[in-house]
Amino acid sequence: MRERALQIGKPTPLVGVMSEPEQFDPALPAILILNSGVMHHVGTCRLSVNIGRAVAAAGLLAVRFDYSGLGDSESRRGGMSSEETTIAETQEVMDYIQKTRGTSHFFLYGLCSGADASYFTGLIDKRVVGMIKIDPYCYETWQYPIRYYVPLLLNMERWKAFLSKKIKRLSGSGGDSKTPAAPGLDEQYLEVPKYSRRVPPREEVTLGLRALVDRGVHLFVIFTGGAPEYIYTGQYRDSFRSVKFRDLLRVDYYPEVNHIITNLDYQQRIVAAIAAWVASIATQKLPAA
Repeated sequence: MRERALQIGKPTPLVGVMSEPEQFDPALPAILILNSGVMHHVGTCRLSVNIGRAVAAAGLLAVRFDYSGLGDSESRRGGMSSEETTIAETQEVMDYIQKTRGTSHFFLYGLCSGADASYFTGLIDKRVVGMIKIDPYCYETWQYPIRYYVPLLLNMERWKAFLSKKIKRLSGSGGDSKTPAAPGLDEQYLEVPKYSRRVPPREEVTLGLRALVDRGVHLFVIFTGGAPEYIYTGQYRDSFRSVKFRDLLRVDYYPEVNHIITNLDYQQRIVAAIAAWVASIATQKLPAA
């Protein structure tokens, strides 16, 4: 596996890193690793780096890059919205790889806002044949309030803590301290992407997913415990019951993991799962670009 820096586009290039497999086959899809929020192309806890290298070790070309105005890419002038910009710049990178390496099929990977960007790009560009999305759009189902609130009501430790706090307040013995808690290591040293997310209506996303699966696009969806809207295995399919995913959808759920996947053991498991998935899908018959 070899890595080299890229500068794509003029006069203000997008900056990225290409991870190349030992034996490159342009007939196989390449994977683009997209920014998460305002996080640069290294990714949260180096997740993007690890995914790119694992995918290259599995035999596929991987490119992680920064959108304009993020990380190492300078801002560009223009009147497009953020959503339009991410689509246009993702396509710009695909154009570059297709022109220079001959690859015409692509997987898109993204976490949170990166998942959103992969979804919107895939809707309009038929070169996208697969997506890996961490904590993408998902919606409450009829089971959601039952699964969420019933465990809370049956949790005796929560009731004890609640009653203890009430008793202390009534007796005047405390429980109203305004002293802030000491910050932990997470707050001090971890970079957390900040992003104001627009969640489209369920009906809009349902139509989009239906169009993708009708086109034969493969989907690998991963949810973490940091996605409060997703609380049980199977909720993603339940959210979009009218979409006939068939064997095009895989969903993994890691309720013990936070949104940016700081736990190294779980990060290794997730990276290995992604690399294995793209390698297996890449050898199947893919839809025409």
